Amino acid sequence: EKLEEEEEQMRELSRQLAAIPGNAPEFMLREAREIIRKLNGINMRWNIAALDDFIGERQRELGLGLRRN
Repeated sequence: EKLEEEEEQMRELSRQLAAIPGNAPEFMLREAREIIRKLNGINMRWNIAALDDFIGERQRELGLGLRRN
């Protein structure tokens, strides 16, 4: 059951991250960073290559790849 909950959380966080536009204001970028942090934590356990690729793609699109905020 815990795995199912985490899987649903992963899906919801991914949907939220996908919805953030490339020209997002700073408050949305802060939200994106937090979502990315959570997704990375979940993916440490799941090790899903497609999720890792998606996170990296969104970081590049949002200009978050090199920042450490």
